[in-house]
Amino acid sequence: MIKRIVKLLIAIVFWSVEKIVAFFRNANDKPGTCVVVMYHDVAAANHGHFVRQMEILPKLAKPIAIDSISKLQKARHHVAVTFDDGFATTIEMVLPVLTRNAIPTAFFIPTAHLGKEAVWLTDEERRKLTGPILTAENLKLLSKNKGVTIGSHGMNHRRLTEIKDDDARKELAESKRQLERITGTKVKTHSFPYGVYDARHVAMARKAGYNYVFNVEPTIVVRNQKTPVIGRVQVEPTDWLMEFKLKVLGTYRWHPYVSDLKKRLWPIHP
Repeated sequence: MIKRIVKLLIAIVFWSVEKIVAFFRNANDKPGTCVVVMYHDVAAANHGHFVRQMEILPKLAKPIAIDSISKLQKARHHVAVTFDDGFATTIEMVLPVLTRNAIPTAFFIPTAHLGKEAVWLTDEERRKLTGPILTAENLKLLSKNKGVTIGSHGMNHRRLTEIKDDDARKELAESKRQLERITGTKVKTHSFPYGVYDARHVAMARKAGYNYVFNVEPTIVVRNQKTPVIGRVQVEPTDWLMEFKLKVLGTYRWHPYVSDLKKRLWPIHP
């Protein structure tokens, strides 16, 4: 709890400084920006909180699809919503809310687990609550919904840094092929499981045909960004309202810089 409060306070300070800087900045010099938020699951007990978040989201930023990140409007803040893992029960609950609020959404799917339990979840209680991944048939139906983008989350939800390069290439290329076969649409985005990857995996993804790859670092996207690597901020339905607002506004992007500074000042020696 204390750590959470400290993060919130830092984000508030960060937001305040940004507002002061923006006040003295020429409006014509302000670039278009975008924050990509990442959910995993929405439990039934927290559904009301998620509904509230999606109701206020369009008031904080313009919701866009992830394939529109390269077309940000100048001097406007945008938000893209993503869900990792593709839990069937979560999609059933959140899709009507997203549709009602006209919020485009990307679902990143691990293809080898369609219709199966998320075996990578070590917490058995949470695994029971989330339920299985959606089936291939449900995935096909999901992909036909307006505003829905289907992306790859690999085949087996594996850390690419822990497997051989040939296996990593297969995770990237085969999951893309399977998703395109099921949905009948091109798959151009990939979310790295656990956010773990290195430069060679980005190159592999580009070669496999992905335009963008997503990690779990809370960064902000700017207009005309050239890199294919896009950061995301993790959001939970249980976030405090102020937490959620500040995450959508991009003020949690200080976190990677602080983490990097800590590693430099206090390196961990084997």
